[in-house]
Amino acid sequence: MAKTLSRHIRIGEDHWRRIEALAEARNMSPNQLLVELAVEALDRREWPRTELEIQLLRSAMFAAQALARSMIADGRAEEIEQIRRGISKIVPSLIEDARSNSP
Repeated sequence: MAKTLSRHIRIGEDHWRRIEALAEARNMSPNQLLVELAVEALDRREWPRTELEIQLLRSAMFAAQALARSMIADGRAEEIEQIRRGISKIVPSLIEDARSNSP
């Protein structure tokens, strides 16, 4: 077994109840869940790094959806498909996510 350290953190009761419920649903201890989530966040979180970047990304996605709906209403759905095909060459998984979330 790997050597472990004992550390203490302070956490609000409401947050701890949420963590306990999620951990139970995943058949793991709350502490194990916290550690795994923290390590995953450290390993994968590169961008967006700040709340401002997250808000900017959300705004851009909202604008893109509004433009797409307008284009569809104007009978220009094929142009949207051309744009999606171009994007799919750059980021294939993004297009699949967009299709599953589109109106």
